[in-house]
Amino acid sequence: MENHIIIAMSGHLPTDPELEVKVKKATERISENMHIVANEPSLAFYRLQEHVRKALPPMVEKRVEVTKLHHELQGRCYDVEYAVGAVKSMEGAEHNLANIQELLKNALFLRQQIKYEEARRLPH
Repeated sequence: MENHIIIAMSGHLPTDPELEVKVKKATERISENMHIVANEPSLAFYRLQEHVRKALPPMVEKRVEVTKLHHELQGRCYDVEYAVGAVKSMEGAEHNLANIQELLKNALFLRQQIKYEEARRLPH
């Protein structure tokens, strides 16, 4: 016990190399962890910023492309609707078209008769 009192009074502790290595490793780990904890938020924000800088331009390009394609598609939809309306209105004209066809047949027949009569009247 006297030994411990003398050591304590002199201010020096007995040196244990194994204990010193363990203490040094522990303090280094504590220091490293403190450094990580202190810098973790800024590192996280840096990583987020890095990700946004890489990912944002292609996303903006795709959004512009999708908007352009959407407008083109709307235009084509209007064209199709117009064409469908035109076809449906033609369905109602079926009777009129049949009458026109019949009148054209009659006109061709009458034209042939006129040609025949003109050819018969001409002297040979």
